Amino acid sequence: MLRKVILPVLALAAAGAACSPVPRTITPPASGPSQTPALPTIVTDTPVGVTDTPIPPPALPVIASPALLQIDFQSSSNGWALADGAILRTVDGGGTWFDATPDGLTGIGYSTDIFVLDDNHVWLQVPNADFYTGRLYRSSDGGLTWSSFPVPFGGADIQFLDADTGRLLADRGAGAGSNAVELYQSGDGGASWTSVFHNDPSQPGWSEALPLGGIKNGMIFLDGSTGWVTGTRPVDGGVYLYLTRDGGVSWSQQSIPLPAGYESYQFLPQPPIFFGAEGFLPLNISVPGGGYWQTFYVTHDGGSTWSGDPSDGDRIVSDPGRYSFADPLHGWAWDGGSVFHLTSDGSQTWDGMAAPLILTGGLSQLEFARGPGSGFTGWALTAVDDSGRAQLYRTDDNGVNWTPLLP
Repeated sequence: MLRKVILPVLALAAAGAACSPVPRTITPPASGPSQTPALPTIVTDTPVGVTDTPIPPPALPVIASPALLQIDFQSSSNGWALADGAILRTVDGGGTWFDATPDGLTGIGYSTDIFVLDDNHVWLQVPNADFYTGRLYRSSDGGLTWSSFPVPFGGADIQFLDADTGRLLADRGAGAGSNAVELYQSGDGGASWTSVFHNDPSQPGWSEALPLGGIKNGMIFLDGSTGWVTGTRPVDGGVYLYLTRDGGVSWSQQSIPLPAGYESYQFLPQPPIFFGAEGFLPLNISVPGGGYWQTFYVTHDGGSTWSGDPSDGDRIVSDPGRYSFADPLHGWAWDGGSVFHLTSDGSQTWDGMAAPLILTGGLSQLEFARGPGSGFTGWALTAVDDSGRAQLYRTDDNGVNWTPLLP
């Protein structure tokens, strides 16, 4: 599943709050795999339709050295990517990229939304020039053939629970700290969509259950009924986390426990990440006096309750950056500099390791998946540089050593 990550844009909270927790100081190891935190061996279920069994190269043309914009890996071998003007897939972990672009489609770029369900099923949402309508493309055979449908939305967050059941949160315009959205659902793989909720007061049937105020940054559904929308609003002590239990028809704010003395802090949650009933709620925190932290609340009951403690320095990653979880225990987070932080206990503690990567342009995306045996394979995609290129790195030893795949 593609997990969009948006870095925080928060106003600094007012000074005068209780003393801030101090994250434990991490000194990156000088070098050497022997200093890497140990990873316990666990067994996790493989999502339906996702396999790490070698797949024969598809009957598609190869693109040498593509200009990647976004990546999505389902396993250590199989993945997809958006490039400038193309959609690509790989069956060898990113060493070779095949052009799976639908015939006649142009305009693929930053405004294109992609959702990957498994090795075969993928959807592309391409907005029209007005950004309020568009066209949805669907493939069920790994990009060999595509169907397309006109849709009444442009930019959107897309999620499919299976090959038929989809949800989509469409952007209906933002301004002055407010953001109108409309939620659609599909039961036929995206061929048709039904609007189930919108909060645009200029349109009939609107609802304030999901407030117009606040900039929404993502949506995730756990099943056909239960879902979340997250966002940001410059309100001290408030967490913009809204929950639905009826497929998006009605919404209510879900509270999470915050330590005493945090009433003057500001928070930016990101959409939850789930592995069955286990999950993480990424939370960026604006620290009084300047700076940001990142922590991750956890759930063991499918998001009914969340637990966490941002006053516990062991749970804090300073300077929020890109992150990725491979399973309910193992996650990686970048601190914006030269260090990756690793958790092997479900974000209760984080350890630092040196990141021997050239990230002067910033890290655009971080992805990890279970590799062969008990290890993990990861990819780091940098931001596009002045020449219009991004660098892609791969690790096969949990993040200790990285190999450049694209210059």
